Amino acid sequence: LEFDHAINYVTTIKRRFASEPETYKKFLEILHTYQKEQRGIKEVLDEVSVLFADHPDLLKEFTFFLPDAVQEQAKERLHRAAAESEVSDSILHGDAAA
Repeated sequence: LEFDHAINYVTTIKRRFASEPETYKKFLEILHTYQKEQRGIKEVLDEVSVLFADHPDLLKEFTFFLPDAVQEQAKERLHRAAAESEVSDSILHGDAAA
C-alpha cells in the first residue's frame, strides 16, 4: 500500500510538471541524495518546500517518503509550508477578503 502510494505520488509529480521536466528531475535528485544520506532531513524539507511552494497538496503528501522517525517533524514543517502556499495563492488570485 505504501509503495503504491509512493508510485502514485511520483507519477502525479511527473504529470504535473510535464512542461517543466527540470522540476521533476530536481525532485528525483533530492530523493536520491537523501537516500544516499548525502543530505539531512532538514535540508530535504527546505528544498522540497521551495520546489513545491505553489503546490500545497504535494507538500502535504511528501511525508510518505520519509522514515517514521522524522515523519511528525516533517508533517509539521511541510503542512506549515503548504498553508503558507495556500494563503499566498488566495491573495494572488483575489480570493481573500479585501
